[in-house]
Amino acid sequence: MNLHDHDELDRLYALFKEQAEAISALVYRVTDPSAAGKKLREIINQLAVNKLVAVPSPLVNSCLNNAGAQTAAVHTTNLRNYAPEADLGLSEVDLAVAETGTLVQDSTAPEQRLVSTLPPVHVALVQTGRLVHYLSDAIDLFNTNKDTSSLPGYISFISGPSRTADIERVLTIGVHGPEKLYVIFVDRAGGACVE
Repeated sequence: MNLHDHDELDRLYALFKEQAEAISALVYRVTDPSAAGKKLREIINQLAVNKLVAVPSPLVNSCLNNAGAQTAAVHTTNLRNYAPEADLGLSEVDLAVAETGTLVQDSTAPEQRLVSTLPPVHVALVQTGRLVHYLSDAIDLFNTNKDTSSLPGYISFISGPSRTADIERVLTIGVHGPEKLYVIFVDRAGGACVE
């Protein structure tokens, strides 16, 4: 799926990064799964992660394979058992909305929700070619054939780490979800250029 030319992707990435970092996300762009694996290893080492949970996908699997030897235990099955005690959750998201710095994920499978909400750190992988400008563009992509039966049963919108405020407007990060969100854009997800 060719959504944009390279100049447009660069502009959308810059806008996404600006918007997402304004709400405390950490955003990176790498060339391929090998570089994504190295970035993941840096995050694991920096945060002293002991247990990682991940929802398998070709991009997630390639990233984990390229992360090299690590001290963290990696769990990709029985996530219901491992996610509550995990230090980091890793998942691939479907789209990224530049206008708001928001990630969009088909979270119909409970594993996607477990990995992106229970651990205190969420690392989201997204193919750079899956950047869209507006939220309406993302909705249109999920609803390509205008048949409501083809829409996912549950779509998550992730904008920065979890945040909430009390009645006195005292902001707290990480109460109802991750306190840190890392977003890694991958230009070439499988060796070929992402279109």
